[in-house]
Amino acid sequence: MSTMEWLSDPRVAPLALLVALVALLAALLALGQRKALVALRSEQGRLKKELALLHSGAVGMGQRILAMEQRTQADPGLADDGDMSRPYSEATHLLSLGLDRDEVASRCGLSRAEASLLDALRKKPTA
Repeated sequence: MSTMEWLSDPRVAPLALLVALVALLAALLALGQRKALVALRSEQGRLKKELALLHSGAVGMGQRILAMEQRTQADPGLADDGDMSRPYSEATHLLSLGLDRDEVASRCGLSRAEASLLDALRKKPTA
């Protein structure tokens, strides 16, 4: 049977159509998966940046806490002084009023990472 005879066989046409539809469906699924993968990679990149920002803020806050502890141990009278926590209290208040993180960081003398961390902690639901 030659190729032309095989293609003109009425029994082959439905099968060829089915194969073509399956191939088309597979191609559409692959395209959809590719789009989903691109979206997931984009979200992963965004989350990595946010995590790095939060980590940086946590490190900055940790350094400030250590410095406060060292000062408090050197002079116990400082323990009653609330001036050290004032920038954080003020930043939290300004964030609750809806100010931008960059603006809060600038006004309170904090890094952007610290302002972002305070904002994230403020927004975190309490359990």
